[in-house]
Amino acid sequence: MKIVIRAGGVGTRLWPMSRKKNPKQFQALVGERSLVRATVSRVESLLRGNGDLFISANREMREKLKKEIPELSDKNIIIEPVGRNTGPAICLESCFLARRFGEGIIVASLPSDDYISDESSFRKMLLAAENFLKKNPDYIVTPGAKPTYPDPGYSYIKTGKSLSAGGKEKFFEVSGWVEKPALYQCKKLIQSGKYFYHTGMYLWKLKTVLDLFRKFQPKMYAVCEKIAAGFDAGYAKLDKVTVELAITAKAKKIAVVVSDFVGWSDLGKWNIIAKMTPRDQNGNVIKGKVIPLDTKDCLIYGPKDKLIAAVGLENMVVVLTEDALLVCPKEKSADVKKIVEKLEEERLTKYL
Repeated sequence: MKIVIRAGGVGTRLWPMSRKKNPKQFQALVGERSLVRATVSRVESLLRGNGDLFISANREMREKLKKEIPELSDKNIIIEPVGRNTGPAICLESCFLARRFGEGIIVASLPSDDYISDESSFRKMLLAAENFLKKNPDYIVTPGAKPTYPDPGYSYIKTGKSLSAGGKEKFFEVSGWVEKPALYQCKKLIQSGKYFYHTGMYLWKLKTVLDLFRKFQPKMYAVCEKIAAGFDAGYAKLDKVTVELAITAKAKKIAVVVSDFVGWSDLGKWNIIAKMTPRDQNGNVIKGKVIPLDTKDCLIYGPKDKLIAAVGLENMVVVLTEDALLVCPKEKSADVKKIVEKLEEERLTKYL
């Protein structure tokens, strides 16, 4: 199995810490390691050698990536000319791997910014998915996670008929998708017991996914095939589209693998960072030089050389950088993306 870690995103909902020149995956937002370093460490024991690991990133992040993961060979860095979302990114990585190894290999394509509660069980789940694909190569497998709280920012997978007889890892047909439902819908989906978080991870035989790109996204495939061959083929002109809209929602055979032992979260919003980070006796998550008085259940991040004093705050996010300050209620964390959109609109690029 070859493993590709996708590290090309910007993380706009984690502004002002996540910026174009220093996106979230290169920062230690949870714990002491950067998110991409933690992701590499999570899968290292599955690798037969460094040649099994690939990381995709945009051109501007090449040197940053080499510094963060120095053991990664240059030839195992997949460069996306510009960010075009997960559809083109996964098409490009698939074409890249096919030219190097042929279309018979099994590939795991993983985000670089996930929280995983039990890393050993997670690795076992990936191996179980690999074994499933060896017997069922015409399937796409996506790991799902048992929902622990309603989040309108996630997509949800509905399980259909069982595809496995037993074991700690269970496989089901995917019988439906619900894309970022309203909060009241999230609660109903979770209560039904039939829905799981969609993690954005995928495992597949390379030929299976490339056949889907060839069928449903011929222009995208043609461009990515040329880029993988070393030609400049107009990648920037491709539509920004998710891999779900591009191909997986159209796939006839897609399975979800779940494990009761694997907790998951996408570390994409400040309220999620707060959930997944150790808190003090008042429920606060604090990094930097902070004095919290009568303050509870807050996330307060700042540089070591600047003091943040908080009085009487509750359920708030306060993030201070060298040139920007964010203050918002936790429940409004998803709306931070709107600030980035406003900065782009007003051409305040130095804050991006």
